[in-house]
Amino acid sequence: MATHLRFDTPHVADTRRYAIGVLVSSGCDRVAAALIGVTDRGIDLRVEVAGVASEPVPAETTAAFRQLSAGPAARSGSRVPELIVRSRTQLAEIQASLVDGLPVQADVAQGRVLAVGVHDPALWTGPSCTGSSWKGPSWKGAKDFPLGFIGLSDAARLAELTGLNVVDAFAARDLAQGGQGGPLTALPEWIILKDPGRCRLLLDLGQTTRMTYLPADCGPAAASRILAFEVGPGMRLLDLITKRLTGGEHAFDPGGRLAVQGRRINELLEHWLADPYFQRSLPRWHPRGVRPERFLTDALRMAVDSGWSVRDLLCTATHFVAETIGRAVRRRLPDDAPIHQVLLVGGGQHNGMLLREIAARLEGIELLPINEVGISGEPLGPASIAVLAMLHLDQVPANQPAVTGADVSRGLGRLTPGSPLNWQRLLRQLTGSAASLRPLRNAL
Repeated sequence: MATHLRFDTPHVADTRRYAIGVLVSSGCDRVAAALIGVTDRGIDLRVEVAGVASEPVPAETTAAFRQLSAGPAARSGSRVPELIVRSRTQLAEIQASLVDGLPVQADVAQGRVLAVGVHDPALWTGPSCTGSSWKGPSWKGAKDFPLGFIGLSDAARLAELTGLNVVDAFAARDLAQGGQGGPLTALPEWIILKDPGRCRLLLDLGQTTRMTYLPADCGPAAASRILAFEVGPGMRLLDLITKRLTGGEHAFDPGGRLAVQGRRINELLEHWLADPYFQRSLPRWHPRGVRPERFLTDALRMAVDSGWSVRDLLCTATHFVAETIGRAVRRRLPDDAPIHQVLLVGGGQHNGMLLREIAARLEGIELLPINEVGISGEPLGPASIAVLAMLHLDQVPANQPAVTGADVSRGLGRLTPGSPLNWQRLLRQLTGSAASLRPLRNAL
């Protein structure tokens, strides 16, 4: 998949539709944007990335987000509304700067951009949305703890700054249908990465380990077999142990070089794998990911009692992450669909020891960094948000019940009109195309 496109051939009309996706990182410390050009409609979209840009978030905004998402005690006080408004304003200004620059970078007239999709980590309320542990009732049955979120994206301000139509608040409709609010990018990731002859697994080795099963594009029912869920703790656990090992000198274990100096402690490995989290049924996702502190607290106590070194903890934690992946593939994915390729994204793809341990547990399956199939890791996130915006315009449900737990699939997002001219352009596009055919149960 190309990362840059130019459409300057005078005799070939460019019939693509364009959208921009904007993604605020989970820690609210970086904003990434991608311009995509698409052909076809709905789940038949063919996507090409035409331009990519990113920018760091001011430290004060990141600090405000951490304070606001830390819990009720940290949020108490009269400054909470001020922090939210200031954060939303600063993020909108950064987003507008990226959005304005992408069409210029790709030689695409801004008027060709139908919409901007925006997704941010938001401030979540409900069971287990705060604190350091994963506990409390399951979200689906937590009647006394309604899930909700306060988005950090200011769609109205972004529309005013850019003149473009904006689609945001993708999680809201899923929550309204009883879903858990994510993961929402499973269908877009399948649209971008699907292969007609191979079943793929997208393995995100980020702070939390997440996998998305991408079935082969072999018929109209293929998309219904998509799965996406959180596997367990990821690189955040390894990073915390590395900081303790090096006294804060290193934020992560470069290439796994420190982990290989330790030994695997089977007692600790089995203790971690016996955690009740791994028995939870799918769908399984949390807006803050899997918090590793509970695993680290147990490990430190056991290490003191047994005389294990911090290097032993780091080595065992690396085996632990790999083993959770191997077990998830064996126990959670369909038995009748062999995995032909595993596509790697996230910081863990640079950890040599971790990759070796994963490969040993997925014997015979090809592991590839995602850039080897034509797209680098950073554009995938914002490009997926742009696809979500396109699915909203095409009136296509984007949240599969098996992935989010929603009762019924729905079209996701909220549309805020841009300038009168861009709004009229979008209306002409919408009225000039027929809605995609859907099963009757999805029309109810």
